[in-house]
Amino acid sequence: HKKLEYQRMDNMQLLLSALCNRRDEWDGRMIALAANAAAHFYIYQPGFWKSVAVSLPKLVWSMNPLELSNLVSAMARVDRRDTGSLLMISRMCRRCAKQNLFSQETLAIALNSFAKLDFNHPRLSRVFELAAITKLDRALEMGPDYRKSSLRDIDVFDVQSLVLLLQAWVCLVGTSDETIEKVLILISWSRKEVSDFQRRTLKTTCIILRRQYAALCRRLPHEVRNALYEFEKAPVKMPTFEPRWQKELRFTLRKMDISAELKAVVDDQVLDIFMPANNAVICAIGPYGYYANSTHRTAYSKLHQRVLEAEGYKCMVVPYYEWAELQTEEDKMVYLWSMGRRAAAQGRAASD
Repeated sequence: HKKLEYQRMDNMQLLLSALCNRRDEWDGRMIALAANAAAHFYIYQPGFWKSVAVSLPKLVWSMNPLELSNLVSAMARVDRRDTGSLLMISRMCRRCAKQNLFSQETLAIALNSFAKLDFNHPRLSRVFELAAITKLDRALEMGPDYRKSSLRDIDVFDVQSLVLLLQAWVCLVGTSDETIEKVLILISWSRKEVSDFQRRTLKTTCIILRRQYAALCRRLPHEVRNALYEFEKAPVKMPTFEPRWQKELRFTLRKMDISAELKAVVDDQVLDIFMPANNAVICAIGPYGYYANSTHRTAYSKLHQRVLEAEGYKCMVVPYYEWAELQTEEDKMVYLWSMGRRAAAQGRAASD
């Protein structure tokens, strides 16, 4: 159904329910494929994901790197941060990475997915980094035409994998400047292959690089710096969407005579409420800004705020669950005034 882009969610729910009823027949391949398909359609059915977690202790130890990366990327797609499941998957991933069993795409996907789920175990991160560096060095030895080597069955990172690695290491996990430089050189060699979706990811990554890795950026080769400038400044066409409750928040600000604009400030796909008079941004954090069934903000949600703050904006965070508790228009106005006063007081304290 995933391959056919089947859109009947009711039938998908029935298929998942039937699959859960036959849980005793599951194996590693089946659990990875089912989770991947469910995540592709953003199906959050609690019964299915609970069955996955219950089955993992028996199945995870026989799963191969492709199945492991499919499973953890599925959990990352639906923001399913189940620490018990992630711990088991990470142990098996560590074993496979030590034996160099991951291909370039499965390694990049697994590394980025763990980072997206804010699961950064030091030993796992180190093993992943060593496995990736081996492939990076192999590609660098081949020179600017390294991508042609994939036609000869030589396992080197493609552009999508390089973008995932760079985002995870620069924005979420951290690594050495030397490793980041290797990835940047390879991406600059392949910059003509970069898609709009990848440019969107690279744009925010470039801002973090410019603000937090200034010394590294200064010593990069001229062609690499040019590529970074192009990634950050080139316009990207991405669809945008404003949630209903964010529209309500803007309407309340208008009633309070506060000038506010709806614009993509640092991310072409994320619309923020920008207040030019204060150079401030209200970050309306909706349900998808939190991990499933929790008030723990996702790594991507926190990253967006970090990018805004790195660019010099004052950020005021409005969680959806706090806004939902406000019953009257007066309650909402008082909430926003209080939030503004707290932000102003924090700004004065920081300047002192």
